[in-house]
Amino acid sequence: MKRSILSLLMGLSACCMSAQELTATFNAQKVVLPSSQWTPAQTWTAQVMTFNTGQRYADANYNHVWGTPPADSEGRPWYAVDYTLTNDAQQWQECRSPFSSDAVYLGQTSTRWITVDITGDIYLRRTFSLTEQPVGALFLACGHDDAPAEYFLNGVKVWTVTDGWNNDERVLLTDEQKGLIHTDGTENLLAVHVHQNWGGAFADCGLYEADMAMTTQLLPTLQAGPWLCAYYLLNNNQQLNTIPVKEWAGICADEYDWIQGEGPLSNSPDQFRTTDWASERQPLLVRRHFTLTADEVEQAVEGTLVLTCSYDENPKVYLNGHLVWSASGWNDNDYALYTLTASQKRFLREGDNVLAVSLQSGFGGGHIDYGLFLTTPYVPAEPTEVSTVSSVQTNNGFVYNLAGQRISNSASTLHRSQLPHGVYVVGGKKMVVK
Repeated sequence: MKRSILSLLMGLSACCMSAQELTATFNAQKVVLPSSQWTPAQTWTAQVMTFNTGQRYADANYNHVWGTPPADSEGRPWYAVDYTLTNDAQQWQECRSPFSSDAVYLGQTSTRWITVDITGDIYLRRTFSLTEQPVGALFLACGHDDAPAEYFLNGVKVWTVTDGWNNDERVLLTDEQKGLIHTDGTENLLAVHVHQNWGGAFADCGLYEADMAMTTQLLPTLQAGPWLCAYYLLNNNQQLNTIPVKEWAGICADEYDWIQGEGPLSNSPDQFRTTDWASERQPLLVRRHFTLTADEVEQAVEGTLVLTCSYDENPKVYLNGHLVWSASGWNDNDYALYTLTASQKRFLREGDNVLAVSLQSGFGGGHIDYGLFLTTPYVPAEPTEVSTVSSVQTNNGFVYNLAGQRISNSASTLHRSQLPHGVYVVGGKKMVVK
């Protein structure tokens, strides 16, 4: 019985190793199209129309849009790619960033389209060209003060904010939104509308290539659901201090007398209570297994290995019998993050590994939820084929994006009109669709 449970634990941990997620992190150094907030030294121009009412803010006019540029003679809206600049009572003018109510914004002289506490709206049409496809995902820099704020890429709305202000705002574009951008040297349009209520104004836009990484759940936390473990309840904190660490935290520790169950463990009806733990009376020992191949050990040593832990109280965490992290007290519902050092990652081994934790008993609440995550750089292979035909033959397979998400729903022929510009995996090979 003991052997079958341990086999189940080993099987679960092997599955966790394959639970990978492609993640994107904003990097202001990877400029595709500069913004005033993140790359202030690189100013840019746009066609601008403003509606400056001259009225001071009043609650009755909160978020009230004071005007919209007129449609052109063909009925096209102001954010359309082929819109013909049309003047009415208001005028389109070419102006230079930054667009702020401050005279100077981050060291650059502003186009002061409005002043503090005067309500109004600004509309920007900014064109740009790209000659190559950004490899990583793209962040849209969309700083705004205030809202409503709207952002359009080549005539398609990609982001909107209905309330509030945030000069640092940036959002990750979806693959479909990124695919709206032409990368063959033809012109693109980024169109922006920002409303001003009171207290200062700011309108911004830009594009930045993300830092891409692959995150692997070696041991998931409660966010992925209950997790299998072996746990042991001690009589008192003095006993916890007298047990040799390798007898309970090492790889070869005997789990015969341990309870095979599910974590997290808690003494109260909170989000952590998958299994009851009488934390006010008994200290707790927990062991979780995960398996690694030799290649995966090498990846972990070269990558970033992060321990995450929500605890109450006084946890000590051991990797294969070696203390790697400890804390005093408790952190309520928060999670501590700790990046293992190069020397600590050397405790990993091919085959079975154990991440164990001890917690003291104490008054009040008590719980434990912890996990281990590996992050490695994501470097996609160079495309092996460029599609210039009207359709993509899937060869009885499926089309995937670089995040591993299936694009086609069945084995079929996909017309290029169904695929945004980008890089795809078709039949195991990468293909660029332009």
